[in-house]
Amino acid sequence: MYRFAVFRQCKEIMRYCNKNYTSKTILAAQNTIEDMPHPKELPLVGTKLDFYMFGGGTNLHEYINSRHKQLGPVFYERLGGTTKLIFISDPALIKSLFLNLEGKYPTHILPEPWILYENLYGSKRGLFFMNGEEWLSNRRIMNKYLLREDSEKWLEGPIRDTIYNFVQNLHKKVQNGNYELKSESDFYRLSINVILGILLGTNDKMKPTNQYEMLLDIFSEWVKKIFITTTKLYGLPIYWFYRLNLKPWRDFKECVDNSLLLAQKLVSEVIKEGHGTTGLIKKLADENISEETVTRIVSDFIIAAGDTTAYTSLWTLYLIAQNPKIMQEFKEKENYAKFLIKEAMRLYPVAPFLTRILPKDSNLQNFRLSEGTPIIASIYTSGRDEAYFTKANEFLPYRWDRHDARQKELLNHNPTASLPFAFGARSCIGKKIAMLQLTEFVNQMTSNFEIKCMNKTEVKAITSQILVPKEPIHLCISSRN
Repeated sequence: MYRFAVFRQCKEIMRYCNKNYTSKTILAAQNTIEDMPHPKELPLVGTKLDFYMFGGGTNLHEYINSRHKQLGPVFYERLGGTTKLIFISDPALIKSLFLNLEGKYPTHILPEPWILYENLYGSKRGLFFMNGEEWLSNRRIMNKYLLREDSEKWLEGPIRDTIYNFVQNLHKKVQNGNYELKSESDFYRLSINVILGILLGTNDKMKPTNQYEMLLDIFSEWVKKIFITTTKLYGLPIYWFYRLNLKPWRDFKECVDNSLLLAQKLVSEVIKEGHGTTGLIKKLADENISEETVTRIVSDFIIAAGDTTAYTSLWTLYLIAQNPKIMQEFKEKENYAKFLIKEAMRLYPVAPFLTRILPKDSNLQNFRLSEGTPIIASIYTSGRDEAYFTKANEFLPYRWDRHDARQKELLNHNPTASLPFAFGARSCIGKKIAMLQLTEFVNQMTSNFEIKCMNKTEVKAITSQILVPKEPIHLCISSRN
């Protein structure tokens, strides 16, 4: 589940609102964007006031969800500036966007603070920031090792062993009774550890030390803070945060500086000892990719892994703890973990929006759209729409089990309405790693521990670059007899 391959925040799409796109050709569709459903708006500011009155960026997923209920599965809205942003929640249209409209070199909306950081300090980034032939050639190499059919053979070992060690450490902490997980920190650290295991493979020379463990803790905290500090940069235009050297920019820069420094140091050390490793870094080096490019790709890969799998792990355990009857089904059925995970990702997709920029004039449904138009797939909305999932707001893992008789009671079930990893050529590069990790994590956690949620009320989700809990989730574990 490649952390960065997501729609990060309203400001990223608002960055496009000052661009003017013109159609170069007349296409077959009879309707233009002007004929598309849209909310009432004001000159110059569009619907920005409505958006802020609704709660602003942290409620973006609910705001757009309400617009879909009002205007339908396809509409445009000017959140600011002049560009009309196209939002879609129809699964057929979302699939068509990824398969037919994104082109040979799919492009997406990039986080504005990261772009400014890269421009200011010359920090070349990994796959998420690459475009054109550079992206395609490196993506094909990564596909070869992470997405081909037999890639599980070498991925399963590091993932299983890392999670086993994580669970054994938890056992030590619950020896005297219960233990409350430091959910976000613990899961961030686990996710980064899994990626490091995949990068390193087996290497007798690189045994964990106390210093290594301490650095890993520090690194995990810096990575987590990147996304927290990025969210705080949405009050003024990003350039003014930098120009005035305001604290939100200083905090953001510090997090990125330290995260990149630690990630690059780790990668450099592993490349130096490349003959002793069997992991992804060795495989990339054997492809004759330059050390600088390997460092760029892998550094981002480490940073990106933290938030997506960490928060999906958290949401999944939260839902399991809230639904104790689910555990009985889990014991009785094989492969039930993947149904739990799919259902958790349907309700709480880490990336509530996915974006593409049209590479040429195209038809979407019966509308003629211009090259450069940003299209936003509302994954949060499609996953909770009764038209695609009966009892859409309920946690029902059996809806994904074709052999469960109860599935017949659910009249609507459209799997393509829940695409947490996107689709097409630029889908999540880490999706296979994510599913292997999440499945192993759920299996080991539920077989070793009783899990209880100590929150007295339902925990709501907010958009903070990704979909995160509005308040801390308190999960208490105890060892099974």
